[in-house]
Amino acid sequence: MGVLIYVGLVGAGLTTAVTISFVLRRIKLI
Repeated sequence: MGVLIYVGLVGAGLTTAVTISFVLRRIKLI
């Protein structure tokens, strides 16, 4: 259970980081 939660948090963190970087790129393009 602990491992699954850890993997879930890491996955969510990576997804958030990718989303933020994508948004920043969009802002820079604009």
